[in-house]
Amino acid sequence: MNKLLIIFLVMIVGSLVAWQGAINAQLGKMLSHPLQAAFISFLGGTLALAAALLIMQIGFPSFHAVKGIPPYLLIGGLLGAIFVTSVILFVPKIGVANVLIAAVAGQLILSLIIDNYGLLGVPKQPIAASRIAGTLLVIAGLYLVNKK
Repeated sequence: MNKLLIIFLVMIVGSLVAWQGAINAQLGKMLSHPLQAAFISFLGGTLALAAALLIMQIGFPSFHAVKGIPPYLLIGGLLGAIFVTSVILFVPKIGVANVLIAAVAGQLILSLIIDNYGLLGVPKQPIAASRIAGTLLVIAGLYLVNKK
């Protein structure tokens, strides 16, 4: 698949995070606590994934397979729960655009480090001036989105 097409598709999928943030913030307002909203959000995602596994006849991972996974690889859901709960807490305070662009800035900074050292088995991509410039432009975007 063409790299530009993949980037475009990822942009579309990434735009869903804005919907998710706004929806989850509303859910948080309707429930007693942001953690309850995050729980409902993840429950919906879990049920959707279970249905996809069943419909596509992939099946669930075996206990034996999961047991052999290094524990640090099992924290992805925890990291997602922290992110979703934070979005639920902060969107009502600073808005969807501010939350997401700040999140993207943080993601880019850590991504540069992960790529540079090839952490977690990702292909090494050295930190280059162009990559730093792109990250600084996102940070500048955060400033401009907040400028009155």
